[in-house]
Amino acid sequence: MNKLDRLVEQWLQAEVAFGVLEVPIPKAKVLALREKARAAAGQVAAAAKSAPSVRAAATLPPRAPARATPVPPARPAASAAIRPAPVPEPVALKLATPIKDLPPAPPGKLADEPQLSPAQKQSRMAELEKTAVAELSRHLGGSANRVVFGEGDAAARLMFIGEGPGAEEDATGRPFVGRSGQLLDKMIVAMGLTRPQVYIANITKLRCAEPDPINPKRLKDRPPTSEEAALGLPWLHQQIAIVQPVIIVTLGAAALCFLRGEKLPVTQVRGQWLDYRGVPLMPTFHPSYVLRNYTTETRAKVWSDLKLVMQKLAEA
Repeated sequence: MNKLDRLVEQWLQAEVAFGVLEVPIPKAKVLALREKARAAAGQVAAAAKSAPSVRAAATLPPRAPARATPVPPARPAASAAIRPAPVPEPVALKLATPIKDLPPAPPGKLADEPQLSPAQKQSRMAELEKTAVAELSRHLGGSANRVVFGEGDAAARLMFIGEGPGAEEDATGRPFVGRSGQLLDKMIVAMGLTRPQVYIANITKLRCAEPDPINPKRLKDRPPTSEEAALGLPWLHQQIAIVQPVIIVTLGAAALCFLRGEKLPVTQVRGQWLDYRGVPLMPTFHPSYVLRNYTTETRAKVWSDLKLVMQKLAEA
């Protein structure tokens, strides 16, 4: 497969990943391509007919190749020790800087938490949601009208974590239901799953927004501050402890940085396996970023990340 074929295949995979199952081509363009191909084939045939015959040049027997004098292999110096190549340090460790004043994740590995049955997980998640809504409702007002806790299968093997609810999520009380949520749904389906089979939550449970500079009457979503993240993180840590997912996917920089408690450039660490309490964590772009930068390159990167997730899920 040449480079062009690989690029086309990658582009088609990215289109399928985001719900585009067919690529329409105008009929006129198809006919033009056919005529171009026929003309090219005719030129090749004409060139072959006009080429001089080379049969006469093949009458002489081929000359035997000269015998090469064997060269003995060079001996390594006695003082030179053979050492393995150094293992590069993970990029994340070089780029990370701690975020102050965040509640830390619970100590120990997630696998050390008490193992719960699916029924127990559903029950505990429902209880946790009631408690969280009661506690966080005291902070409603301004841009936040309701608590957006999370939803999905409390016993899911795969968990998606975003940064916080937007306008549509604040209105419905459900995470990822706007344009970003619609794209996330397509991504999940492309992975061979359905939304009810995964668990979806956010760093913050309350909408973070401010007046739009262009239209002050309109609120514009913004990333959460450290204080706002600190308000939602304890609930998220408990959600993860209940679900006990096999893999976590963080969507966007805010989700990755606040969950791990350190600043990391998602553009440089996406596609690399990190971890949260011993659970494999795959950082990728937020669907809203993909919508703002809806290029083949961006979608191919996200699809590449999701394929790594699918592979590890299949191996687990």
